[in-house]
Amino acid sequence: MTAENSHTLPPAPFCLWYIGEAYSTDDKIMGRQVAGKSLLQGMARTWPDSPINTICPSQVALAALNSQMRDFGYRGQIRSSLPPGWEAAIDSGCLYYPCPVPQDIAVRRERIGPTAFSLMGVTHSLSSQGALDRIAALMLPPFRPWDALICTSTAVQTLVTRLLQESCELWARTTGASKFNEPVLPVIPLGVDVPARAAGGIGRAAARASMGLADDDIVILSAGRLTIHAKSNPAPLYLALERLAKTQPIICIEAGVVSHHAVPAALAKARAALAPSVRFIQVDGAAPAPYGAAWQAADIFVSLSDNIQESFGLTPVEAMAYGLPTVVSDWDGYKDTVRDGIDGFRVPSFVPPPGSGVPIMDLYLGNEQAYDRYIGRCSLATVITVDAIHNALARLVNDPELRRRMGAAGQRRAQQEYDWPQILHRYAELAAHLREIRLAASVQQTSQPFLLPQQQDPFRLFGHFSTDQLQLHWPIFAKPDSLERLAVIQDLGIANYAFDNNQFDPETAARLLRLAMQRGCSVQSLLNDAGMMNATGARMVMWLWKFDLISIIPD
Repeated sequence: MTAENSHTLPPAPFCLWYIGEAYSTDDKIMGRQVAGKSLLQGMARTWPDSPINTICPSQVALAALNSQMRDFGYRGQIRSSLPPGWEAAIDSGCLYYPCPVPQDIAVRRERIGPTAFSLMGVTHSLSSQGALDRIAALMLPPFRPWDALICTSTAVQTLVTRLLQESCELWARTTGASKFNEPVLPVIPLGVDVPARAAGGIGRAAARASMGLADDDIVILSAGRLTIHAKSNPAPLYLALERLAKTQPIICIEAGVVSHHAVPAALAKARAALAPSVRFIQVDGAAPAPYGAAWQAADIFVSLSDNIQESFGLTPVEAMAYGLPTVVSDWDGYKDTVRDGIDGFRVPSFVPPPGSGVPIMDLYLGNEQAYDRYIGRCSLATVITVDAIHNALARLVNDPELRRRMGAAGQRRAQQEYDWPQILHRYAELAAHLREIRLAASVQQTSQPFLLPQQQDPFRLFGHFSTDQLQLHWPIFAKPDSLERLAVIQDLGIANYAFDNNQFDPETAARLLRLAMQRGCSVQSLLNDAGMMNATGARMVMWLWKFDLISIIPD
């Protein structure tokens, strides 16, 4: 089916808010970008011919989205609204935002109508104060009960639920407030393209040959962003690998993108000091072929996250899709994805008692400590025990049948639970559920627009600064030779610096002038005749007046 007849298919069940950096790994390779890019690939697989509605900030962004989707095999039609237009979201009934929805998006929806569409955000890292502030705001207007925050793991849902509850309790105690918003908080994990990984790429033998590995080598893979402070401290893994290497040869592939220029030297020094008996291979995670070969060459996958910045963790799910048994920390989303003793092993993690983090949180909140140092200090106080890591790895290293059985179980689970069509089906169910809540509220007429006083029309907020405001009954006249002068003025930087093609069309300005020349009229009759009795029409009249192309006679 082609784009020309894709309109006969139902559109994808939600409108996509497209921010290029959130869906591309071209400039930055972090979990959020990888997940966003994978989402687009999943949409292309799930709805290859169906129309997809989007909100794009510009024509450049729309072109980038079209290019991405075509590269992923999408054949349908992308229907886009450019702000301030919201038609694509209204048509879909649900707007997907690639992180917790900011309050200003909800405010802008209120101006259209609170039941115009639902808002559906998703969690990624929750440890920054900005992310926590966005989540806490969900219990306040202008968010509505037909809005949702997708929690990517049970751990995330617990945190979000507790944060919202404690925020409500704080406002009730300090202001007497008694009514709060209750967003929908489903647990829906991130997805991966399981068939692409299960297919095997170049195959195990070729992958090992490309890396100089023998068929009987024991190869442990650690993959993901290579950072010390923001993902997992590698020391416990290095120490556990060194214990294993005392009894048999061990090879560890470290595959990923380096987060900072100082990281490679720091890792090399740590490997030499803590695991001198282990053979390490470094693979660039930004190079698709070697990175893919690293996954196919491995026997065991390991990820020992000890960082509050981690909230789901895609790499264990990728490992399961490749058919690799996993050893992971019992941490955040890993608790949901890896079934201990079935798909691999989860090793215990430990943090200090409550209150221990107050001093470092205070430094972060006071801007006396950078965010990276804050999460790094939290990581240094989090323990994944070396004994538990060693014991889990030893069981898999010494038992090929256990590796095969756990790898097969994980691959089946990935196919059934984490393949993108499965995940997007759950997104569609959520969008339908939000629609039911929204329509019920609309029928009962229980929702009235909520507009923040500090986020309103500047001409209302600052209107008293002026002598007067434009009145619709004031007479309006076109100046002589105004059409000729319009052509000159509209090309001047001092006149067009704030033009936006979505809101100001020079041809429309010329049409207004022609109408004003035909006869004397009022501002209202002119805009009515032009079909522009709206905010854009009023601003266009003011622009014509500002540059002396028309005369308006105030009372």
